[in-house]
Amino acid sequence: MTGSAGRILVAVLALLFAVLPVAAAPVAGAQPGAMPFLRIQIDTVTPDIVTTTSDQTVTVTGTVSNIGDRDVRDVVIRLERAEAVTASTELRTELTGNVDQYLPVADFITAAPELARGQEVPFRLAYPLRSDNGPSMRIDAPGVYPLMVNVNGTPDYGSPARLDDSRFLLPVLGVPPAEGSDGAGEAFESAVPPDTTRPVGLTMFWPLADRPRLAAGAPGGTTPVRLIDDELATSLAPGGRLDTMLAAVDFATGPEVDPDGSLARALCIAVDPDLLVTVNAMTNGYVVNDAADAGPTTPTHPGAGQQAAVTWLNRLKTLARRLCVAPTTYAQADLDALNRVADPGLSAIATTGAGPIVDQILGVPSFRGVTLVGDGPLTEPVVQLLAGQGPTVAIAAAELQGPGETGDGTPATADTAPVRYAPSVVAAPFDPAVGAALAGAGPTPESPSYVDPSLDIAVKQDSDTARRQVALGALLWRSLNPDTTPRTQILVPPLMWNLTAPDAQAVLTAVGTSIRAGLAIPRPLPVLIAEAGTTARESGPPAGALGNPRGRFDSGVVTGISAATGRLWGLTAALATDERTGLTGNGYTAPLREDLLRALSLSVPPDARNGLAQQRLTTVGRTVEDLFNAVTIVNPGGSYTLATERSPLPLALRNDLPVPIRVRLDIDAPPGMEVTDMGEIVLPPGFLPLKVPIEVHFTQRVAVDVALRTADGLPLGEPVRLSVHSNAYGKVLFVITLTGGVVLALLVGRRLWHRFRGQPDRADLEADPTRPDPIDVALAYTDDATDSGRAGRRARTAPGGRDA
Repeated sequence: MTGSAGRILVAVLALLFAVLPVAAAPVAGAQPGAMPFLRIQIDTVTPDIVTTTSDQTVTVTGTVSNIGDRDVRDVVIRLERAEAVTASTELRTELTGNVDQYLPVADFITAAPELARGQEVPFRLAYPLRSDNGPSMRIDAPGVYPLMVNVNGTPDYGSPARLDDSRFLLPVLGVPPAEGSDGAGEAFESAVPPDTTRPVGLTMFWPLADRPRLAAGAPGGTTPVRLIDDELATSLAPGGRLDTMLAAVDFATGPEVDPDGSLARALCIAVDPDLLVTVNAMTNGYVVNDAADAGPTTPTHPGAGQQAAVTWLNRLKTLARRLCVAPTTYAQADLDALNRVADPGLSAIATTGAGPIVDQILGVPSFRGVTLVGDGPLTEPVVQLLAGQGPTVAIAAAELQGPGETGDGTPATADTAPVRYAPSVVAAPFDPAVGAALAGAGPTPESPSYVDPSLDIAVKQDSDTARRQVALGALLWRSLNPDTTPRTQILVPPLMWNLTAPDAQAVLTAVGTSIRAGLAIPRPLPVLIAEAGTTARESGPPAGALGNPRGRFDSGVVTGISAATGRLWGLTAALATDERTGLTGNGYTAPLREDLLRALSLSVPPDARNGLAQQRLTTVGRTVEDLFNAVTIVNPGGSYTLATERSPLPLALRNDLPVPIRVRLDIDAPPGMEVTDMGEIVLPPGFLPLKVPIEVHFTQRVAVDVALRTADGLPLGEPVRLSVHSNAYGKVLFVITLTGGVVLALLVGRRLWHRFRGQPDRADLEADPTRPDPIDVALAYTDDATDSGRAGRRARTAPGGRDA
């Protein structure tokens, strides 16, 4: 080997030794969350709710997928469980973080010797709840048990590690007979039924709501209605979200499934008035904006959901005749932000004004005296707003008793006892952990804004089945724990709940099962309202935080809504009813106020709320400005000439609104011009000519500024400057002219007096003696003219007396 070849070989070996340690080093972050390699998806849990009549074996199936950037070897999997949940907060905390509380049900089993990138492998884990022979879950009492499927593996260039897990809840209403039980008697004795001595009074709200879909900036009487998109047509059609939600509750409370009506008594439909207004408008035909962020002048295309809207609304009307119906706040408006807007009229529309809308469209009386706070927390500003709207029971998330762990080492829990925060405001709290679990069910899981950070967990990476199991376990937890107080429960899913048909069926089945098993009894909404009012303890203002900061509306949006609302109320006060169409001023401007409530909707995801609110506010602001500019003074473009001092000033007013409006003229007259106040003028749609009484005391051209205002002084349109020329005599000129006339009359009279008496006038004596007297000249001229006329007539007469 030559020297140069040896040097090359040494360099190559050095390079290999430099690279190999890096390539063979263990991958940092092999633990879950740092660098994803595997992902577990739970496909089925059978049975999803364990009862005394269920199969003794619980089966969990799913898939393990390689989502990393390298192959994974020795993929093993096992099922683990924790002890039954003893506090509602554990319904959240047991699903994230530390795994020390989980114990293996059995040893690891091999899912795949090697799993290449992009590959997936199914798994099936099946174990009895209890068994004396072999592995089991060791569950021998009812309760809600956290389960975890744990997967380990060795990524290429890494070491063995836990690479993912999927956690869910298994509600056990009763433990089935033990394996090997012989005969009915032995099986009966070995089964463990639940404790039904203290059933829970159960009330559940079933939401029917949607994001605001009506396009902003369209006043009343605008036809056809305009929507920002046509997603509502899909939602109302068979298989859509709102169709699924309606069909599920309709079927579950039907006489075939719920013959005694127990489930129906526990349920109350929470319906958004804005959704009903939109669907009702769609039944008459509608158009859709070609651009979602456009204004009222954007090109449109016909909507496709008219028939779906008719069908869905008729089904809801039928269901409302046999189920409780309660309105949400209008458009799910944020009451905290509304309190900052500080407009009592807008607050009343959102709260007490919601019920009459529901009554009118559905044709049934909805329940009053209850306010669904929705996604936001119950804060002191919300209580202040509700206190001004009359007696109400606020359905809101409860406060936690201590953050994290309390002083005695027990987990924190939610205080769901009724609380009176004001003489007219009682809170009937629901457990935020249960509400958050319900919000996680379905294909679009969300975390409500009222959830305390200690209970906020990532749920979107879990499968639909796992999230459904969490929801079922959470809603049944209080029923399975008879020592918890109070023995009442309110189930409040998110108003924008999006469930698949299996999800909705599973939830309603779980509620019905708890009632039929004696773990719960129906508590109708009127009973809830009455009990909350009589059992509530007195308390100071709620100490809860303001909720998720990302979802709070900023001050710019609130200030803009406050200003636009004030202008709208001012214009509405000036509008009257059109006798031809019956359209009222309030009805004409009501959709614009509703637009401002839609801008504050909690149905919009927190990160998008301020942007979409500002967009809608801008559109409404432009429309309001257009309404004020639609009432104007017609500018003549020339000048007026007044013939006399009392000639009226002609004007023409124009009203492009479809309703009459009460206006006043504001005329800035110069000195010397007096204008008669015409008072309040009712200006009908179209043109109205006017003659304004004035009195002018000068002769010149002047500028007169004329403006139009509402009866309360709000300016309308643009002011007009008129050029006015007066030929009228002023007072000074009148006196001078009158004096000159009197002097002239006296002088002429004196001259005639002296003439008739034959006396020379002093003026004649002082005149030029050679100058002829003007009176003599005038008399001579008259005589000459008479003689000339006679001669001319004689010359034109022919002989015989006939004219030539």
